[in-house]
Amino acid sequence: MKNFFLFDWFAFLYRAYYAFPEMKNSDWQNMNAVYWFLRMLLKRLNKKPDFVAIARDAQQKTFRHELAPDYKATRKKMDDDFKSQIPIIQNIISDLWITSQIAPWFEADDVIASLVKEYKNSDLEMYVYSADKDLKQLLTDWVFIVDPVKDLPYQKKDFLSEFWFEPQYIVDYLSLLGDSADNIKWVTWIGEKKAQSLVQHYGTIENIYEHLNELENSESSILSNQKDDAFFSKKMIQLANIDLSETKIENFKFNFDGSKYIDIICNQNWLNWLQKPLTEMKKDFEMPQQLGLF
Repeated sequence: MKNFFLFDWFAFLYRAYYAFPEMKNSDWQNMNAVYWFLRMLLKRLNKKPDFVAIARDAQQKTFRHELAPDYKATRKKMDDDFKSQIPIIQNIISDLWITSQIAPWFEADDVIASLVKEYKNSDLEMYVYSADKDLKQLLTDWVFIVDPVKDLPYQKKDFLSEFWFEPQYIVDYLSLLGDSADNIKWVTWIGEKKAQSLVQHYGTIENIYEHLNELENSESSILSNQKDDAFFSKKMIQLANIDLSETKIENFKFNFDGSKYIDIICNQNWLNWLQKPLTEMKKDFEMPQQLGLF
């Protein structure tokens, strides 16, 4: 069976920039995000996927900001130093013929979910590289979530062992807990254990509220008083279904050109930093040796 690797752009970008120290080039420009993003990406591409897509957020507000203007308002603003490296990474990805998928008014998670749904009947194993909890709703026998750091696939059976309910109900579970990182409200006094228990018994938020009479008075009262918040949180957390019917799977076919890759790297003044990953990639991608890089 062929496989399709889907990368969450910012999951790699943020780790590349914030988890590693500065790396100055000859012009004293910090290039740590460029270096580590590319190095992490190369390690994954070394597995020779058949299809590859990098899902990116649109550089504008999304439909979620229309629903809640304070969406993600608590997040730290991106440093100028970080911003300056993003165009460099974008250009390299483009030059390497790796397809970036963007949808105006939507986020990378929505793009990934829509790609998975679009090609669910294509006899593909799909590997979603992201740390976002809401993407776990995509888990099936042929869709895996891969932690960008550990690089280990998280399977449906792993999810069932952890939560004891089907993956599609992670949306309802998270709707009760909210998301402080994205500034999405939660139902107060309902912690992880209680949220898990409710979803195990009732599944969806809708079904939970239809059975409030079966709960203890205190729990029923808490949920009843915050019904609007719970349903609104679900609307914010639910991944959108973008129409990608005009997008063909061939657009994501992974054709790595080692010679072109080396030409691109040779034009960067941080070439010496990449000798190790280039050497590791050499055998798999049959890079030419006459350039004296190895």
